[in-house]
Amino acid sequence: MDIATVIKKLKENDLRIKVVIPTLSALGIFKVEDWHGRNEQGKDVYFAYQDPFGDYKHCCCFIKSGDITKSGKTDIKKMEPQLKEAVVTKFVNPIDNKTETKTEEIYILCNGQINKDAKEYIFQMISAHSMPNIRIIDGDKLVKIIMEKIIKPFNEKYGNGKQYIFSVDSYSDFCKSVISASGL
Repeated sequence: MDIATVIKKLKENDLRIKVVIPTLSALGIFKVEDWHGRNEQGKDVYFAYQDPFGDYKHCCCFIKSGDITKSGKTDIKKMEPQLKEAVVTKFVNPIDNKTETKTEEIYILCNGQINKDAKEYIFQMISAHSMPNIRIIDGDKLVKIIMEKIIKPFNEKYGNGKQYIFSVDSYSDFCKSVISASGL
């Protein structure tokens, strides 16, 4: 099976733990943490990165398995309370463990597709509620990031003739090798 087919079949927990968290770490993202659970406040994964001026941007991923639409079982409107909670709920800054902060960027991520109506609704919701920067990452974009920013560069630079072939079960260890090899 190709990587897109494998990723599309994952349930939310496996998508988060076995793919999203290792991917963020392999990309050199700072302070990647799994926040999924009862007290997540809409934030499945927290991470931070430094902007060009050295300030940390506090980000979260809102992760769903499957497609996101504007109707039916996967209706974005049903997810709106969680998204709002992810944005408005302050939390202790994981970098200094002292100050309170809030989400500055939110990534809506799924392993399926996010249809046009759902995307339009998301952007309307953002402008109506002064939400922070938002990014939409569907399954195709996630696969492209994994292939073009992690697997392909690693294989070219460190593969020594061997090519890593994506497997959900080995991907986390592969990402640790990427981090180690690149000195992140």
